[in-house]
Amino acid sequence: MEASNNPVLSERMLQARNEYQLGLAFFGKKQWKTAARHFRLADERAPRSDNAAHLYRSYHGLALMYCGDVSGLNLCRNAAGRETLQADVFLNLALAELHLGHRKRACSAITQGLNLDGRHAALLKLRSRMGVRRQPCVRFLKRDNPLNRWLGKVTYRHARRSGPGR
Repeated sequence: MEASNNPVLSERMLQARNEYQLGLAFFGKKQWKTAARHFRLADERAPRSDNAAHLYRSYHGLALMYCGDVSGLNLCRNAAGRETLQADVFLNLALAELHLGHRKRACSAITQGLNLDGRHAALLKLRSRMGVRRQPCVRFLKRDNPLNRWLGKVTYRHARRSGPGR
């Protein structure tokens, strides 16, 4: 059923969108609990046919993460797993992953978001802020292997001392 033909669905979409706008206002003021409440209401009221439902869920999850509730990460992952249109969902997932120190997963979320919208300003800014890691010195060993860590420190110091212009 199309939402424009069904007044009940149209009303629910409008209510969800209004709750989302309220959530964004509180999110911008860093009032995470209030924002999470409004995003939850938007998520609950959004019908399945609403294209923004995953966006509401991802903001709900991110607001929960900023409140200290790590279950918000599951909401962000769930929303991103079903999203095919909005790169903001992947931005929220990346921010939630970074909040817990999951850098590799955050990079993956950024890549997925940029696959949807290659010019998404916030994703590009986050990617550049995170920087790019160098390859491990001994590639067949894990990055956290003591030998790789030691070699990485030695070569990093050496590269900084003899950097360009010296």
